Amino acid sequence: MIALDCYRDALANARAWRMNPKKGRRPRVKRLGMLLHPGSGYRIRDGYVEIVGGIMMNIIGWDRRYDEYENREARLVYRGGEMILWISKRIPKAKAIQA
Repeated sequence: MIALDCYRDALANARAWRMNPKKGRRPRVKRLGMLLHPGSGYRIRDGYVEIVGGIMMNIIGWDRRYDEYENREARLVYRGGEMILWISKRIPKAKAIQA
């Protein structure tokens, strides 16, 4: 499943480049990172993030205010000798107040 997430990320980058009217140079990999999808790419269990493929990472910084919201895609990045995972959440829009 990790290969599928890598393929999705590469397709997204290629489509973004193709849709840009000022294309410039072709897209290149400048940093190590990939997009992971919930369930097929990563799972959160008992204070750990399990990346499908057998990698377990300890959760260090976690804002508990957003636990009730649905997990969306996550970006896994390698920086400075560390693996960092940013998980985005789906937060519903606030309803308009009618007077």
